[in-house]
Amino acid sequence: MIKSFFATTREIDDPQAAAAEITEALNLEKNSMKNSLGIITCFSEFDDTGALKAICDALPFDCIGATTNLCSAAGEIDQVLLAITVLTSDDCSFKAILLPINEDFDTSIGADLTTIMSQSDEKPAVILSYFPLINTVSGDMILAAIEKVTGDIPIFGTMAIDHNPDYSSAKTIYNGEAFREATVLGLIFGDVECTFEVASLDEGKIRKQKAIITESSGNVLISVNDKTAIDYLLEIGITKNDLETGLGILPLVIDNKDGTKPVARAVFALTPDGHAVCGGAMPVGATLALGRIIIDDVISTTEKALGPLAAEDGVILSYSCMARYLALGADGTVEAEKVREMIGGGQYLFAISSGEVCPLPNDKGKLINFFHNYTNVFCRLS
Repeated sequence: MIKSFFATTREIDDPQAAAAEITEALNLEKNSMKNSLGIITCFSEFDDTGALKAICDALPFDCIGATTNLCSAAGEIDQVLLAITVLTSDDCSFKAILLPINEDFDTSIGADLTTIMSQSDEKPAVILSYFPLINTVSGDMILAAIEKVTGDIPIFGTMAIDHNPDYSSAKTIYNGEAFREATVLGLIFGDVECTFEVASLDEGKIRKQKAIITESSGNVLISVNDKTAIDYLLEIGITKNDLETGLGILPLVIDNKDGTKPVARAVFALTPDGHAVCGGAMPVGATLALGRIIIDDVISTTEKALGPLAAEDGVILSYSCMARYLALGADGTVEAEKVREMIGGGQYLFAISSGEVCPLPNDKGKLINFFHNYTNVFCRLS
């Protein structure tokens, strides 16, 4: 069984004061059990000022996580906030892992994970994942490298983001250090109950006309229906102005035809050849449709997905895509407020993400790990 407790701080300029506020709120002597793991999400400047390191140094267990531009826990919601969730248990154990992303990351991740996994007689029940935001390495590529070793173990988590236009300070977190190019994992061993849900696009906002991906390279969409990606988008009514200024609000919905729910993909950029650089894998043969996201859909899909989880005991981790946050416009905190309202100020951690990792069941009920965009992913642990 896993229990949890939470703390937040807005003290960004005085590292020692921030550490004192967090440790006092956590009350470790009263709340900690035999084994613990800290999950942190924070505004990136907590790293710049040393507050992040001071907080982690003051805690007697591993801390993992990622930067964000809005987060919520313990009833607090803010941009300039550090939130920590502590998972604690007498019969479950935790292991934190740092995996650098280098030119040969596929091989190095496999080798490092194989060594670490071989040190335990049991497999993790679930893996919490924190991916870096790197232009040259997509979330799907990192996920695939991990799965080569972990197999069908459920993986859940987020990709780092920050408040800068170029996301230059988006970092993953490992024991008080922040990394631009490293993946951080938290392995949870033992009798863990975990449930997953996703809030994505409203099905009514997905075009009925479907196309076929005819050529791709990883997360680069090369052709659809044997036309270049840009020609296909123009053909279905996307304007040149949309392509120049509105790529972030043009969700592409991919059906992998494997019995799992369709997943949404963001378009990050267009190449001079007319190809689309997307936020996740674009497999050849999958069907593709254009979606749309509006404020009401962000809230309604979150209500539908979170409802069953909020009714049960346990801690809920919630990571919501930056595109959903942008769709809310001036009401950017509304989804966080909805999560807080539905859980009743209870045990949860919410953060904005640049990409989400969450399993989906196929038509036989088997969980398949996916990297998502335009999605709020939920994991309930108990």
